[in-house]
Amino acid sequence: MVEAILLAGGLGTRLYSVTGDNYPKCLAKVNDVPFLHYILWNFRNQGVKRFVLAVSHLSDMVEQEVRHHFADWDIDFSIEREPLGTGGAIRQALALCRSEHVIVANADSFIEFSLLKFVHEMRENESELGLVCTEVDDLSRFGAANIEQGKLIGFSEKGKSGKGFINAGIYWLNTSNDAFLGQPECFSFEKNVLANRELHINVFKTKGLFFDIGTPGDFAGAQRLVDLNKGLFSTSPKIVEE
Repeated sequence: MVEAILLAGGLGTRLYSVTGDNYPKCLAKVNDVPFLHYILWNFRNQGVKRFVLAVSHLSDMVEQEVRHHFADWDIDFSIEREPLGTGGAIRQALALCRSEHVIVANADSFIEFSLLKFVHEMRENESELGLVCTEVDDLSRFGAANIEQGKLIGFSEKGKSGKGFINAGIYWLNTSNDAFLGQPECFSFEKNVLANRELHINVFKTKGLFFDIGTPGDFAGAQRLVDLNKGLFSTSPKIVEE
């Protein structure tokens, strides 16, 4: 069984001018559809059978929305009562998972990639920790992922120009991963785990449509991208890739 944790607890403060402060960022509507719906269907149509949603800000609204529209899906909720950071949120959600390995993904960004190939490569390499890195034409907005022989060795600061690979926000984790040992209650997965050079982190490279909805500009761009790539944004069942 393929299982996924979706990180849907972001405050979305930069998007308040669009959504207001009383509306969860993951439910912001792109082409009249809550963005979280696209994320759920994207993973469902690639074989994910069970989800754990890590929620915090306005969690009751997120849960109500999901229970209403996805009532027959196997979905559980990991609710942050206090800020836990991305690392703490993942660690708490892992306690609700049933599989030996899980997919972890941000619920406010979309990446076009093959989940089947990602899972196959991680299993083939017996990976305990891995991530998807996507190639972009302009690195200036992102921190570049530094990769050697299929392993992540670190990240460069934003501002580097030209093509390169970036963290796409999709991870592969062993549910009993030692990377979480000794971490504080609230911590950043990106800074405390991915940046830890003592860990062996396998990289799956891809190139496809990638965007998030973190700022008003990104959100406006998302409306156009979804409209131009309707085939990628299903809200109904598709045949799972073999």
